[in-house]
Amino acid sequence: MSYMFEVYYQSPADSTKEATLTDLVRSHGGNLDYREAPELNRPGSICLTFEFGDRERALAAAERLRRQGEHVEGPQDYGP
Repeated sequence: MSYMFEVYYQSPADSTKEATLTDLVRSHGGNLDYREAPELNRPGSICLTFEFGDRERALAAAERLRRQGEHVEGPQDYGP
């Protein structure tokens, strides 16, 4: 079973922020699995989906991001 959580932030896209978030998640054993952005020239949020093989690591990473002020949804089961 794998686990995932999503991190949302308001557009415009910020590659430096995304790299920092991805590095933090990697340090907890997770990987960026999917990135969703609003349609071109439309307002909205960027959604980054991170996947983990271990629930405890996903929980620890999510909590650390929340303490930094990030909007995190999850973690939750992500399939087999």
